[in-house]
Amino acid sequence: MEDLFRSYWWLLFPLGFFVFGAWDRWLAYKRSQAQLDLLRAYTTQGKDPPPELIKAVREDDFGDDDDYGWRERRRYMRRRYRSPYWALRTALVTGAVALGFWLASEYAGPAVDFWPFRLVAIILTCVAAGHAVVALLSYSLRGR
Repeated sequence: MEDLFRSYWWLLFPLGFFVFGAWDRWLAYKRSQAQLDLLRAYTTQGKDPPPELIKAVREDDFGDDDDYGWRERRRYMRRRYRSPYWALRTALVTGAVALGFWLASEYAGPAVDFWPFRLVAIILTCVAAGHAVVALLSYSLRGR
């Protein structure tokens, strides 16, 4: 059992990212639920909700981070994620990292076990292929 933790210590990082990502999504859910409850309270009283609340619900942003321009940056990044260029760039970068892991699995020294490198290379190759398919589809369906 001790060897298991010594060999797979690096799995703590993806598990930590998963836990913190789930926590972030839970907090976002609770924030949107509170916004909708506040809107529901205004409508049951027959009052008009304040425009700031409606704007916050629409933009899915409840903080006043206008001082730093986060709202505009998020809009820009949303548009950028939808572009075919972004999907193609992600496919190329992920493919380059996968190629690095393939090379590491092939040229690992005799003292190094190669199968973890090969496993990561297979997973990253599948992710790169998925992004390449999304890029090709977004290029072909762009005009519709």
